[in-house]
Amino acid sequence: MRVRMISLFAISLFLLSVSVAVAQEPVVLRMSVWGSLSDQEAYQARLDLAAEQFPDIDVELLYTPDDYDQRIQTMMAGGDAPDIVQMAEAIHGFSSRGQLLALDDLISASGLDMAARFGTNHLQYQYEGSQYALPDRGGAMIVYYNTDMFDAAGIDYPTADWTWEDFLTAAQALTLRDGDTVTQYGFAAGGWWPWWMSFIYQNGGAVLDETGAPAFNTPETAEALQLYNDLVYTYGVAPSPEDYANLGTNSPDPLFAQGKVAIIMTGFWNIASLRDVPDLNWDIAPVWGNVERGTVSFGSGLAISSGSAHPEEAFQIINFLTDEAAQTVIVERGQDAPANVAVLSSDLFLGGETFANRDIYMEAFAESADAIIALPLIPQWNEMQSVMSATLDELFLNAIDTQTAVEQIQADLEDLLQ
Repeated sequence: MRVRMISLFAISLFLLSVSVAVAQEPVVLRMSVWGSLSDQEAYQARLDLAAEQFPDIDVELLYTPDDYDQRIQTMMAGGDAPDIVQMAEAIHGFSSRGQLLALDDLISASGLDMAARFGTNHLQYQYEGSQYALPDRGGAMIVYYNTDMFDAAGIDYPTADWTWEDFLTAAQALTLRDGDTVTQYGFAAGGWWPWWMSFIYQNGGAVLDETGAPAFNTPETAEALQLYNDLVYTYGVAPSPEDYANLGTNSPDPLFAQGKVAIIMTGFWNIASLRDVPDLNWDIAPVWGNVERGTVSFGSGLAISSGSAHPEEAFQIINFLTDEAAQTVIVERGQDAPANVAVLSSDLFLGGETFANRDIYMEAFAESADAIIALPLIPQWNEMQSVMSATLDELFLNAIDTQTAVEQIQADLEDLLQ
C-alpha cells in the first residue's frame, strides 16, 4: 500500500511539473517591420524592453526591407500573417479586406486615451469608425527656415500662430531678385500631395467628407489651391516646375540646403540631411494655418492581423511599444520622431542633440501633434492620388484655372469611388 501511495505521489508530482511547464510556455508572436538595418536594431531594442515587461510573451521580429506591402499581402493570403504588422498609407487596403483587427474593444478594455497619447495622429488609422493601428512613428511636416535670411530681412521667425497673411508677407519680403531673375525664393513647394493637401485642410477644405464622399469642389479647396498656385505665378515667391528644372532639381529640400530658399515644409528626415551642411543657419517651426492649422504626419502605426491567434497579447505589445519607455528608445537611437506626445515633449527629444548639431526648436513636433490632419487613407488611396495629380499637374503648370481643376477632380473622384 505504501509503495502504491509513493507511486501515486510521484505521478502527481510529474503531472504537476508538466502542467507548470505548459503554463510557463511563452506565447510566441511575430512582428513585421520595414526600414534600414538601424531601424531593425531599434525595433529589436524596443522588443527587448517589452520582453522584460512581458516575460510570458516572445516576439520574433520579421524584417522585410523591400516590397513590404506586397510581401505582407502574400503572407496574409497564404494564411501565414504576422501577428503584429507595421502599417502606413496602405493600411486600409488591408483593413477593408478584413485582414486587420479592429482595435476598439482592446483599446477600451486597456483604458488607453488615444488623444492624450497621440494627439490627432491616430485618426488617419481609422476606417469606417474603427481604429486599426496605434501610431508608432509620426513626425509631422514642419517648417524649416533660414535664420540668416530672416535676420537680414528683419522678419520675426515663424510660430504656430502664423496665418496665411503672415506667411505670404514673409515670403514676399524674403524673395530677392536681380532684375527678372530670382536669386532667393521666399518659399518652395511643388506638386507633392502633402504640400497642397495641407493648404486645403488649413482652409477648412477636405478631399472626402465625413461620409467618405468626394468633397473636392468647394470654395474652401478652390481658394487654397488658388493661393498655392498664386505663390508661383502671381506673387513670384516660389519656383515653378520650369524653375525647378532650370535649378537642376525637383525638390525644395536641396534648394534649402544650397541657401536658395528661405522657407520650406518638409519632414523630420531633413534634420539629418542638414546636420553637416556648412555655413547654413536654420531652425524649425510648426506649420501655419488659415481657418485652422493643418499638416501631414509621416510615420507608421502598429496593427494586429485579424488572423492572429493571440490578439490580446499582441495588443499588450503594441500598447507597450507606443508608450513612453519604448518610444524613448526611438529618440535615443536617433531613429525618428516618436508618435507619443509625451516623448515629443520630453527633455531628451527637445534637446535635439541626438538629431542635429545645433540648438533647434524641437517643440515644433509636439506643437504640431494636434494639427495633423486625418488623411483620407481609404482603400483607393493610391488611385485617388493618381486622379488628383493628373489634373493638379496641369494646374501647377498654370495650364488650367483653379475652378476647372477642382471640378475635374471632383468628377474623377466620383467616378473612381462610385
